[in-house]
Amino acid sequence: MKHRLLLLLSVILLIHSCSSTDTRLDQSGLDKYFLMQMEKAHVIGLQAASIQDGELVWQGSYGLLEYNTAREVNDSTLFMIASCSKPVTALGIMLLYDRGKLGLDDPINNYLPCAINNPNFQDSTITIRMLLSHISSLKDNWDIMTPLYTLPEGGDSPLELVDFVQSYFTEGGRYYDPEDNFHKFEPVSEYSYCNMGYVILGLIIEQISGLSFADYMKEELLEPLQMHHSYWFLRDIPHQNIARPHELHPSTKKNPREPEVLNHYGYADFPDGQLRTTVSDYAQVIKLLVNEGRVNGEAFIQPATVQEFLRIQYPDVAKYQAIAWNYNEFDSFLYYLLMPRLPSHTGADPGVATVVSFDPDKRSAGIIFSNSPTITFRGQKIFYQEMMKKLLN
Repeated sequence: MKHRLLLLLSVILLIHSCSSTDTRLDQSGLDKYFLMQMEKAHVIGLQAASIQDGELVWQGSYGLLEYNTAREVNDSTLFMIASCSKPVTALGIMLLYDRGKLGLDDPINNYLPCAINNPNFQDSTITIRMLLSHISSLKDNWDIMTPLYTLPEGGDSPLELVDFVQSYFTEGGRYYDPEDNFHKFEPVSEYSYCNMGYVILGLIIEQISGLSFADYMKEELLEPLQMHHSYWFLRDIPHQNIARPHELHPSTKKNPREPEVLNHYGYADFPDGQLRTTVSDYAQVIKLLVNEGRVNGEAFIQPATVQEFLRIQYPDVAKYQAIAWNYNEFDSFLYYLLMPRLPSHTGADPGVATVVSFDPDKRSAGIIFSNSPTITFRGQKIFYQEMMKKLLN
């Protein structure tokens, strides 16, 4: 979610299951391809999906929920998806926008129980659109945020969303820091990716809807989109079919190191990255966007709302940044020599790596979730480029 984590695996047993909804796809060929690429990239467990012509046509599940066990990943296994949660949170905001409950250029303080401003620019207004586009001048303070991860003990964070936001952004709050919680530049003047902006968006959803963030997302978004295998909190998951995150470490024949299996964890800033879901559930979000806001042929949001979602918001400041999605997500000249420039998002947290990329014009997409981030250049190339190219084509 917050930053790419580089990790390694020395020995892996690859077990897989796969399903296809399109007989045109070479299922056995895709099985062989992903198993081979997982071995090269040292991936423990993985789900992948392909959307073509606006429909989910293939998904594959491979490897292990937990290293050194016989627990296999299947199509119902939940993966923590880190920052690939942000487009889902953004969709929750865009649904309120679509229904006339808020304006994207409304000041965030119109909806918050506490006023939030950059203390370096007290007269500057921060809007919802700025949070969605990472140009708010708010800042992630990792000295505060990292210790609030529930590692190593695991479990959901005990902090309430409103309490965390108020204590982080309000003078005198437990987590308030005027130097490290805010940038020295004015809102809209510079781009700076900000997780805490999406935490505020989660609180805005609560304040407008009168529901908890998780309840709103379930009732208004996940259930209507038939995302029945998606959860924001561990306490709500009714089973144990959840991929365990793994920290990997550089390993050699002389100094072999096994993967470190982590507990299922949470954090106080959960709207920016804590969703646990499957690739088939996540495909419902992408299908909505590539099918002009329709779900199973029925209108869910207006086509104009989808267009706004995918439009570059501040081209003079952030030339590739749409709402949540970025057309330069991989930030590599070489990558885009070989791959099309598409709206995409990646996610990375301890033991987690995810990537989603889609083509609105061709109505195609690739989705990949893993419970073991890559720690080598070769592994990253396989995970973010080669596997994605296979799914998009």
